[in-house]
Amino acid sequence: PNFGLYVVKDNRMPAEVMYSNASVAAKEGAGNYLKYFTYYTDEMDAKLKKEQEILNDMHRALENEEFCIYLQPKYNIHTNAIAGAEALVRWKKSDGTMVPPGEFIPVYEKNGQIEKLDEYVFRKVCQLQRRAMDEWKKLINISVNLSRSSILHDGIAECYIKIAKDNKIPFSCVPLEITESAAIYGKRIHSTTEQLVNAGFKLHMDDFGSGYSSMLCLNQIPFSALKIDKSLIDHVCEEKGKTLVEQVIMLSKLLNMKVIAEGVETEEQIIELRKMNCDEIQGFYYAKPMPEKEFTEYVKGNH
Repeated sequence: PNFGLYVVKDNRMPAEVMYSNASVAAKEGAGNYLKYFTYYTDEMDAKLKKEQEILNDMHRALENEEFCIYLQPKYNIHTNAIAGAEALVRWKKSDGTMVPPGEFIPVYEKNGQIEKLDEYVFRKVCQLQRRAMDEWKKLINISVNLSRSSILHDGIAECYIKIAKDNKIPFSCVPLEITESAAIYGKRIHSTTEQLVNAGFKLHMDDFGSGYSSMLCLNQIPFSALKIDKSLIDHVCEEKGKTLVEQVIMLSKLLNMKVIAEGVETEEQIIELRKMNCDEIQGFYYAKPMPEKEFTEYVKGNH
């Protein structure tokens, strides 16, 4: 356990405030196995208040549709043609200020609110795909992230199946990206993933190589694609990094999975990945995430 400590500077301070400050320190230190206690600081209190503010604003933000969908294209590494996209979420407040994903997503994950945001994003992408079918008469797959909290939630498969059906879109045009950290719950999420795949959804393993990679989950869950995390791609031009990525790609091919490299930023990386027979790439080298309208124009200009 990690103990929270608060150094009393004013004896007139109410005991409940002292206790509250020590509790804040204990929460901050939770999960840190390298030390047994954490001292309270004013920064911790400010961080806690900021997190609470983000949580308090969530319902209003969902109601007012302040969360925007940004899309980052994926490319066929051999033809340079757009092969799909990933949907990412951004928060633009009513006053125009942007809240970085790194600020609000971890808060929602920690407090169990991420499921609502996941569903919101999925619904928006399904609506986007419906418009694409009506207006372009053409579809490119847009993948959507499914957090660990969502994939472990009862009824998630039925919910997503209903949303896709309501929008009358092919389930295969909205692949679901499951993070490596969620995929390790292979047995627990087997029923959910089976329902999703049987309905027609494609499952992609996201962030492979960023955490505790488990070969077992590749056997337990029917992934159709594997996304190699940027942390591995960053070293693809180095001897050891090259060998590691090469083996991951080889394994994926043997398991009949398409391979997508994330976070590609240089031509040197593309050259190496092309030699390794990687299928698709995603990263700043080609395009950054962009709003829906900009993305639509970008796709039209590249087709």
